[in-house]
Amino acid sequence: MYLFNTEIVFKQRLSQEIYRLRLKATKDFCQAATPGKFVMLGTDDGLLDPLLRRPFGICRWGENWFEVIIKVVGKGSCQVSGLVKGDSVAVHGPLGNGYPNDKLENEQRPLILVAGGMGIASIASYLFSALDSNQSLAGTFLLYGAASYSELIMLNELTAASALGLKMQTITDDGSCGRQGLVTQLLTNELQNYPQSRVFACGPEPMLKSVQKVLQRTECDGFLSLENRMACGFGVCLGCVQTVLSKDSNAGVEMAKVCTQGPVFSAQQVVF
Repeated sequence: MYLFNTEIVFKQRLSQEIYRLRLKATKDFCQAATPGKFVMLGTDDGLLDPLLRRPFGICRWGENWFEVIIKVVGKGSCQVSGLVKGDSVAVHGPLGNGYPNDKLENEQRPLILVAGGMGIASIASYLFSALDSNQSLAGTFLLYGAASYSELIMLNELTAASALGLKMQTITDDGSCGRQGLVTQLLTNELQNYPQSRVFACGPEPMLKSVQKVLQRTECDGFLSLENRMACGFGVCLGCVQTVLSKDSNAGVEMAKVCTQGPVFSAQQVVF
C-alpha cells in the first residue's frame, strides 16, 4: 500500500460524463496491482475540499503507470475528472482484495464476467490483465449492460479481447445497443448453457442482488465486487461496512469492511 503524489500523463473522454486518466506510478505499485483492487484519489491542491479522497478501481496498469475510469457524480469525482495532463494527483493504494487469481489455470470451468454500468471498470481490469499478458480467454464470457449505448465504454478495446477467445454480449435498458433488458437476463441464459461456470460481477447494488439470486438458483460459484461508499479506504472509518455471513457457521452474520476485506466477496457470503 503506497501513499504518494503523482502526475497525469494521459486523459481521454469516454462519454459525456466519463473519463479515463493514466497516472505515473512506481514499479512496486504496479506489481502490487491485481484485478479488482482500487485506489483512493484526491486533488493535490492543498485546499482539503473535499477533505477525503474518492475510491476508483484500477482498470489497467503497466510497468510505471495505471489507469482509472471516472464518472462525474459528485464534487470529488468532478474535481479529479477536471484535471488535465501534467496536473498532480494524491494517490493511496493499491487497496482491497480483488478477484480470485486461481482461475482456470487449474480448472476448465467457464468464467462469466458480468458488468453493469461503471462496474465495467473493475471487470475490465481482469480482461486487460489477460490481454497485456497474452493470456488465453477461451471459455470466458463478458456480459455488459448499461442504461444506453452512450454509457457502454471501451467497446473497441474489449472487443479486441475476442482474439484471445473472449465472447462478449451487450444489453441496454433502452435497446440502443445489443438486446433490450437487464444484464441478469443474459446471465440466466448463459448459466443454462454453462451450468458449472464461475461468475465475477460488479455493478450497482440492485444488479448484484439479482446476480446473487440467479447464482442461488443455479448453485454456481460467484464473486461480487461491491461499490459501497468509502471514506478512508483502509478500514478506520467504518463507513463502507457490509453485512456478511460469518465464516464461523455458529456466529450468524457480521459486519465486514468492504475497503479491506473486499471489495470482492463470495456471492454466498454477502447479505443484502
